[in-house]
Amino acid sequence: MVLEFFKGKEIEVPEDVKRILESGEQILLAAQEARSTNLINPDTIFVTTHRVIVRKPTSLGMRKTVEDYHYTDIANVQLHSGILRSNIVLKMRFLSDNVEIENIAKELGEKIFKLVQEGISGKIFGVISSNVKNPDVLQQEIIDKIKELAKLKDQGLLTDTEFASKKADLLAKL
Repeated sequence: MVLEFFKGKEIEVPEDVKRILESGEQILLAAQEARSTNLINPDTIFVTTHRVIVRKPTSLGMRKTVEDYHYTDIANVQLHSGILRSNIVLKMRFLSDNVEIENIAKELGEKIFKLVQEGISGKIFGVISSNVKNPDVLQQEIIDKIKELAKLKDQGLLTDTEFASKKADLLAKL
């Protein structure tokens, strides 16, 4: 119990997270960061069959921010292990910043790392079926992503070169 304070622990899935799950989506692992780093409101991470959900409580738990990252948007995952705790870095395909999940129990960090790797490669049940789409749906998704990239370019967040490169990558998938 005292050790959990320093390294985090596996937890039950709260109702508010269950309510945001997609049809057919299942939670594979739920973990809480170490309380020693955030005494009142530790962040929680949920690895599902479709995505990674990070829940960040604020204002003494009265508010929360929920972020989700679908496996198709994650380029790769890194694991940084210490003696008791692990940090996980999600390298995103379309965001300039990486997503960092810190202070998770070492053994849970290893489980999360493996599950995210399997999700990225399409080996998790549910991910395979969601990645097999009819050509019209795939084409529309690519068009939508190009439109999102164009907005980022218009806002000055992407250079013309970066936009052209990412657009070419997406068009190559057609």
